[in-house]
Amino acid sequence: MFLTLQIPLFDYRFFESAPQRTERPKWPEPGPKERIRYFGEVVDRNARYVGPWDDEKKYCNAAGVINFCGTEHHHFYKAFYAKPNNARILFRRFQSDGRCLSKFEIGINDQLETSLSGPAGDGKDISDRITGHIGKYLLCPVKIKIGNRLSGFVPLVEAGNNLKDAYYWTTTVGKKSFDPKDVQHRVEHCEPLLLVQLQSDTIGSAELKAQQVDMPFTKHAGIKLFCRHISYNIGRTRYQLKTWIIVTPEKKETVPVYAPDFHSYSQVLRYLRINLLRIHVETCMEKRLMETFGTTNDAYQVKDAQVRDRLYFYLHKILLNLSNIQRNNQPQDKLVEAAFRLDEYYYGSMRIEDRIKMLGDYQDWLSKLPVSPKNEQVKEYVQQSQVALQEAQKAKAQDYIAFISYNHADEKKVNLLKDKLEGAGITVILDSASMQAGTAIDDFITASIKRANAIVSVVSKNSLTSGWVGVETINAMFIKKYFPEKKFIPCNIDSEFMKDKFTDTARAKLRKRIRAIEKMAAARAAGGKRFVDFDDEWRRLENLDKALPEIIQYLKNDLCIAIGGRSLNANLNKILNAIKA
Repeated sequence: MFLTLQIPLFDYRFFESAPQRTERPKWPEPGPKERIRYFGEVVDRNARYVGPWDDEKKYCNAAGVINFCGTEHHHFYKAFYAKPNNARILFRRFQSDGRCLSKFEIGINDQLETSLSGPAGDGKDISDRITGHIGKYLLCPVKIKIGNRLSGFVPLVEAGNNLKDAYYWTTTVGKKSFDPKDVQHRVEHCEPLLLVQLQSDTIGSAELKAQQVDMPFTKHAGIKLFCRHISYNIGRTRYQLKTWIIVTPEKKETVPVYAPDFHSYSQVLRYLRINLLRIHVETCMEKRLMETFGTTNDAYQVKDAQVRDRLYFYLHKILLNLSNIQRNNQPQDKLVEAAFRLDEYYYGSMRIEDRIKMLGDYQDWLSKLPVSPKNEQVKEYVQQSQVALQEAQKAKAQDYIAFISYNHADEKKVNLLKDKLEGAGITVILDSASMQAGTAIDDFITASIKRANAIVSVVSKNSLTSGWVGVETINAMFIKKYFPEKKFIPCNIDSEFMKDKFTDTARAKLRKRIRAIEKMAAARAAGGKRFVDFDDEWRRLENLDKALPEIIQYLKNDLCIAIGGRSLNANLNKILNAIKA
């Protein structure tokens, strides 16, 4: 198995007329002897053919940035390096186009196919075995070097936030600190992509539980392409990772292990990998740019006309690439279509209305460009996108979307509610089923509430002492105040919150946890150690402690629908009517 994890970064400093970032090395064409401080040397592909994973002529070796150190049995070299996996880290590298786009890519190889050919001792089918095996790599603990300091342990797939900090710290000119808040509104990590290459001609879509993408140009080479989401869990939260799976014939040279093996690598396969990785990073950039043009957030708004024109030209370049009929001698329309279909499951993107408006503004800008085949190609692509969005808008006119806010201790009852709502045709956003890989939980909550027609808040003694559910409830109450079309539907599993002493008891529990956090933070500070990992939880609990009396009053005054015990079946129609009202 050849596994490639791509983590794009979006650099908002390109918006600025005088961005405070280093110009050395100067991307995309750095000098042959340049280095990026704290990262590594720049590799020149013209000097030596070093692999098929993509075609940048120059990139930076980022082995010093991504440290596979791990702990105990989770240590990469203990868990994967030895038999039966014989895993090898093929590359850790960084590349930038000198504008908005930067990216990290990590490549790992092992001998998974050997174990797939034998019987499964655990009784799992091929798809579950592959997913479980990949999940171990995704959750492998790593440390990220930020300046001259190492971060705490993070799962590899969640390393984007730290890699963003490392990139910002390394490329910023002038005084800077290690405080992640300094990076806010300057650099963001985008959703990661997984590219999995398996060596077997016996694996089909049924075994992979994936959708096969029909690509005639790969058939003669015996290559099959699939797309799906691979799930992984961190704590009690389930994430979805966009994944391309390439299944190649059983030939020794198709999945190289050592550097000399790459010389006989299939050109069809090489171009396919290049195109898939490029399409992902371009769709990430397109989405970020469109969100920037359509945002109401002052931190992201583009007010300078010259900067706006520069960003439009950058977007024009991206759309020109995405609208190409062919790239690297391969038709790419089905690849782009499948890439956007994979992205449909992300519940945090722009509203259709905002996207249509933004494309209209961009089309006005396009109309002022000289007439040329390339410009006409982009115009046609934008027009097709507008038509597709307008059709989707009509189709969603009667589509009801509900975001369920809950505490994971109530997960069993919530999953039952989710199944009932989906059975009645309601689209449900649930963090355990809907969160995209690399998404910050607070960003997901805010975007989900904005997208949903209704916020179903599952109330229980567990949820009312949960920091995250408190954030969701406060946000929902705030949004309802200013967006009356949003429906806030409280449903209670138990009636503990109705008791007179509940607020005092719950606040005492919150204060106990807050004091425990403050004590741990003080102990670390006394030892000269950082305690930023406590900040978010402390802030959420403090906010909930202050807002809890208002939340309880709100719930008591509103009609709370009982769903505990057998009440769910009896009251399901009440919930459906409230969502559709």
